[in-house]
Amino acid sequence: MTDGPDGLDAHGSPQDGALPRNVPALLLRLQQEGFSGTVTVSASPGGTIHLRDGLIGAIETPGTPSVESVLLKSGRVDDKGWAAGLTAVRHGGEHAAALVGQGLTGAAELEILCVATVFEGAFAMSLVRPEGWEVGAVAPAVLAPRGIEPRTVAEETTRRLALVSRQWGSPADLARAKMRPSARADRVAGQLTSRYQALLAVANGRRSPRDLAFTLGRGLFGVMVDLIRMNDLQLVQWENGLPADRPSTAPRLLPGGRRVTTEARTPPGELPRRTAVARRSDPGHPDGLDS
Repeated sequence: MTDGPDGLDAHGSPQDGALPRNVPALLLRLQQEGFSGTVTVSASPGGTIHLRDGLIGAIETPGTPSVESVLLKSGRVDDKGWAAGLTAVRHGGEHAAALVGQGLTGAAELEILCVATVFEGAFAMSLVRPEGWEVGAVAPAVLAPRGIEPRTVAEETTRRLALVSRQWGSPADLARAKMRPSARADRVAGQLTSRYQALLAVANGRRSPRDLAFTLGRGLFGVMVDLIRMNDLQLVQWENGLPADRPSTAPRLLPGGRRVTTEARTPPGELPRRTAVARRSDPGHPDGLDS
């Protein structure tokens, strides 16, 4: 979580001490206390942050697919296998251990997915101003085995918000936008990555980035980054037009007609170089959610 554009001020806290001014401050306090339990944030969408010994193990929110949604949508785990994992939880076991123990997913793959959904959940929840929070007891969830420090999650969320703001404009506006494939998309379909083709196949003018994320079992941030790049490649058209404050991607010209180049061009369907670098080093990069 991060203060983000709205500050994320909220009300509610543990029983003692001064009220934390926002959710990140609350999470830092709970980390210091080694708290295990949940923080349920009221918003639209809100969500539940799962803590174990003060570290964030999972974030579940209607704003982006959870571990369960990604595993089921991608076909990695079927409904029967997921239900068997829940049975293990009711008997005192951990859902993640049950899924791995049954051979439904690998331990390393599940850990990467858990970490990725934590970052995705924090990003999705940071797009709106929360109304409050409630600290509660431990609840069943598939947790990242080693947990993630709240400060790391806040820093990564700030980075993601800044990236979308710089390349598009308001992240909240993009999250509500709806698009469909452009005429150019059909002409260059064979040159596009499978990820872009999958997005174009389900973008029907009625789905927002959140809808696309749930349809494909991908994280919201990953979908938004792809849509920004696809817009720059003229692969999508927006139902309500572009935001008035959206940064222009049109080439600038110097006297004499020479073009100013601000970044290296990339082939259709490929991400800019800086994003490819982030993918290799960032465990929370959206490609960790691709199916």
